[in-house]
Amino acid sequence: MDAKTAHEELTEHPHYKYRGCASDPDDPRRAAGNPALSVDAWQSPDVDGGEEKEVREAREDAAREVCVECPVMVQCLAYGSSLTPSGKLAEPYAILGGMTALERHKALVEFLKERQEAPVRVEPAPVEQLRTAQKLAVLAALARFEEPELIAAAARVDVRTAKWQISRLTTQLGLEKTATRVELLEAAVARGLLDRSVLAPVPAARPAAVPAASSPVPLGRRSRARRVPVVRGQLAFDFDDSPPRTRPVTSLFSSTPVLEAAA
Repeated sequence: MDAKTAHEELTEHPHYKYRGCASDPDDPRRAAGNPALSVDAWQSPDVDGGEEKEVREAREDAAREVCVECPVMVQCLAYGSSLTPSGKLAEPYAILGGMTALERHKALVEFLKERQEAPVRVEPAPVEQLRTAQKLAVLAALARFEEPELIAAAARVDVRTAKWQISRLTTQLGLEKTATRVELLEAAVARGLLDRSVLAPVPAARPAAVPAASSPVPLGRRSRARRVPVVRGQLAFDFDDSPPRTRPVTSLFSSTPVLEAAA
């Protein structure tokens, strides 16, 4: 509640004139709720050096007792806890509604901290705004696939549009931006945008085929020989790629048609 409204509700209350901190009719300097107290008991005195701790605590306790019996205690506390447009307490120094200025400041700090930490809840959009052809197509694709490219292809849109529609659906369904795919689909089912039967697990991607290792050439099997072109008058040799131990040992001086031709 803003300070102006809270102040009006306090001062316009029918029992406001009977408040305990008002002036006593017989002695304007005394409090109506306790003539033993000064009307200034709800304010810290402006004296050099301040109050002694014992004096201050006694004054505050006596003022609190009057507040408890006050007919407008609730309205007084509401005004004491209200904020100005600049975000400060309307009455930063007095005892109001049974609470000291320090207690009201601490309550304000706790309130602001809780409000800052509290998650922002977005009101879900009407179902009519969600039942567009493109949104339903993206939801149906999201129920089948996880990869953006596959979702876009199934929904017949480009990847950028698919991602944008998923982001819009997350917001319009009242979810946080960090919502998972499963949370989004569950919310869509709850709003009647999808049938639960379509929420089948996405099949795991098939591993890429591993090429079969090349079979080693068994011992004793000759690989294909590379033959150097034969030039008339020269010797001809066969170049074999197989391991040396599998090659037959043949003397270069054995009688062959080529050697005989050279001779």
